[in-house]
Amino acid sequence: MDIRKLVLSFAVLGFGLAPFSFGQLATHASQRVLGYYNPETGVFQPLHPAAESDSATATAETGELIVKYTITVKSTIPTNGVIGCSIIAIESGDAAGDYEERATGVATLVSGKTYTCSTIIHYSWLLDTPTTDTLSFTGSATMDYGYELTAFNGTGTVVEPIESRGSVPNIASLKGVPASGTTTTVDVSITL
Repeated sequence: MDIRKLVLSFAVLGFGLAPFSFGQLATHASQRVLGYYNPETGVFQPLHPAAESDSATATAETGELIVKYTITVKSTIPTNGVIGCSIIAIESGDAAGDYEERATGVATLVSGKTYTCSTIIHYSWLLDTPTTDTLSFTGSATMDYGYELTAFNGTGTVVEPIESRGSVPNIASLKGVPASGTTTTVDVSITL
């Protein structure tokens, strides 16, 4: 089989299955239950037992989380490369439920080889015990470039993003959700 036909076959297969994959993204992420699946018993075990929320004590906590990355680049940036960042914030420990929020950003050059990249999460969570809950973060900074594939007849192209370098820093958790209506900034320094 000709390599061009093989590449085209994979591209057609990928584009044909993509709509089904994107349907997974339409779920309501803020109401996920964290836990694990036990294959021996076939039962899902939540990390925090479900409890009924007393709606009289639950309050809407709103605010803005900004995770600002300062990125020092020591690697070679590929031609047409992009430096980006991402964050996942997980609010846990509340009887009303756990929340998960995600955000991404694209870095901008500050000077020399120093970039900044900010991720912004606007949140609104219904919580019973916001002052004792935990807010933990998982994030990354990456250097990506696109690998371009052209159809064998030259009429179509697709760009596949490829990570050339990435780093996942340790980001300290916050004890307690910040006061409602506030903006909280977490600074992270990282080298790529």
